[in-house]
Amino acid sequence: MKQKVFEALYKCRLFNNADESTVQEIADNYASLSVCEKNSVIFSETKYTRALVIIVKGKVSVTKKVGNGKILMSILGEGDIFGMATMFYEEENFLTEITALEKVTMLTVPKDSLVKLFSLYPIITENYIKILSERIHFLNKKISTYTKSETIQKTASLILQNCDSEKKISVLPYSITNAADALNIGRASVYRAFESLENSGYIKRNGRKIEILDSAALENM
Repeated sequence: MKQKVFEALYKCRLFNNADESTVQEIADNYASLSVCEKNSVIFSETKYTRALVIIVKGKVSVTKKVGNGKILMSILGEGDIFGMATMFYEEENFLTEITALEKVTMLTVPKDSLVKLFSLYPIITENYIKILSERIHFLNKKISTYTKSETIQKTASLILQNCDSEKKISVLPYSITNAADALNIGRASVYRAFESLENSGYIKRNGRKIEILDSAALENM
């Protein structure tokens, strides 16, 4: 398991450009290992700790309550982290709900330990700020998608959000079924939207991989 922990830390972007001894120091002295069973709620609005959690093994879903339902924000796996947004924000409730999609092994770094790491290793501080900045950009894209009124417009936005720099290939972060949850619209409507875009010659689907044939058409929706 120790080797698995190191592998997850090396994958974690928070420790980009950190040397091996730094990663080992963090694993040995600044973090604790724990396991959550499938379907367990790890963090919720009222159940959480101010800590950074790194996934060593398994997958979790990140959902947000909206009215009486939930919106799927993302699915996280090995090397991914959660808990950043609440770490230094003195809000009484956690912002999302984190649920284990399978048995999950996690490494937890408490807030006071993270603060020490910031002072000892400036590269970790820099990486932390970069990740937060990227997440703000990601959430702005999400907001843009949700404000679109038509299902087909939301679907086009979702495809563009996950495309490469040349806007030729888009890889969805989850299945089309989960995309319906993420967009907070019916699954049948999402499937019809994808079929409509494909029949119009704008995209070509292969599972979660979408070939973009007319990016301008998607952008103009």
